[in-house]
Amino acid sequence: MTEGMSQKIDLKNVKITVLGAGLSGIAAAKLASYIGATVFISEKNDSAALRRKLSPFQFETNGHTKACLEADLLILSPGIPASSEIVQEFKSAGIQIVSEIEFASWFTEAPILAITGSNGKTTTTALLADILKTAGVKTYLGGNIGVPFSHNVLSELQAKGEKPVHVVELSSFQLEQVYNFCPEIACILNISPDHLDRYESMQRYIAAKLNITGVRHPAGWVVYNGHDPYLRENIRPLKNHIPFSSIFAEEGQLFVLEGDMIVDKETCVLFRLTDTKLLGRHNADNILAAMTMAAIFGIPQGPMIEAITKFKPIEHRLEFAGEIDSVQYFNDSKATNIEATAASITSFKKNVVLILGGQDKGKSDFRVLIAPMQDRVSAIVTYGAAGQEIADQLKDHFPVIYVKKFEDCFRKSTELVPREGVVLLAPACASYDQFENFEKRGLKFKSLVDDLKRMSYVS
Repeated sequence: MTEGMSQKIDLKNVKITVLGAGLSGIAAAKLASYIGATVFISEKNDSAALRRKLSPFQFETNGHTKACLEADLLILSPGIPASSEIVQEFKSAGIQIVSEIEFASWFTEAPILAITGSNGKTTTTALLADILKTAGVKTYLGGNIGVPFSHNVLSELQAKGEKPVHVVELSSFQLEQVYNFCPEIACILNISPDHLDRYESMQRYIAAKLNITGVRHPAGWVVYNGHDPYLRENIRPLKNHIPFSSIFAEEGQLFVLEGDMIVDKETCVLFRLTDTKLLGRHNADNILAAMTMAAIFGIPQGPMIEAITKFKPIEHRLEFAGEIDSVQYFNDSKATNIEATAASITSFKKNVVLILGGQDKGKSDFRVLIAPMQDRVSAIVTYGAAGQEIADQLKDHFPVIYVKKFEDCFRKSTELVPREGVVLLAPACASYDQFENFEKRGLKFKSLVDDLKRMSYVS
């Protein structure tokens, strides 16, 4: 069906199964119903609330039966790996499988600006959307950032006559099962080991990320991190690529970091990083990436500067959580891999008590953190399923204490932090051993900070 796909594709009365009833699955089902398809949702979980939510559709819960195989097309939710037994049954039946991102892209003629990467996706995507909105561009923000792409495409179709742009954050999971998805501008921020509990090799993970550049139809422009070795190898052979880098000025860059100043090709100083609320060199890369995409899209520098200097850090991403008795607390719960944690650590100079732990995402080597922690981290407190392993890997290099429960880990960190120091949650692990997601972990951290603040007022 996707070969030679046209934006005018007619799926009226076509049988579509949506596998997975999360946000993106339900959004895809609503879009499919709107364009006239016959929709069936299949979900492994079950509850009265879920059944009520699915009541507008034909559906099954509490497992996948043969009924879901009676379809012409499968829309696969990103949380379900292609290796799962039910997906293999669809393949054996010869039923075409596409992602929610691929499906939604068939029904929009608006420009798509898409961003992926191991780290920094949400900050860069939100920043780019803010730049476009500041410039007066009608902008739909979605994808992995919270609002499904299908929801935004449906909103566009219902609005009729709008001329919007879609800014889409994409995870590697969402970039599986894409074929004709073709952004006008695609950006890959970086590549580092992540989700290796899902991918059988680093090469498979990289291949999923690279799908953003187009499988059958290449993207119009590819913006990439010029100092990332994986990207230099894989992007440079493509046409229409533009690098960005906060480390060195590479030929073709539109903006450069000089000291703490962002300058353009004419070496005009646009602003200083200290004019922004975004800490760390990794955020300099995020800023440069967003600016490069905006410039390619034709946005003037004025709206860029205004949006960037007003931009507030996204929750759970090196977010300032408070100051108590001259100690600062930072919530970087989204730092769920080694590279993200290293970037977080290097945003500070000294006296950091670092909280690491949770659920490891695939036999991580936490000793990679030794170099960035040197002279910055005074103590480490680990917790959760991976906590003991992390402590064992790092105990010969730093003072490390393992505490099983997250709350107790936080309290221990407050005992160890020196005056004018920093308690930093940058766990380098997923949250699923003790929390539903990284957001819940970050909210718990902030709640504990608030509790500590109230106690300090009372005392």
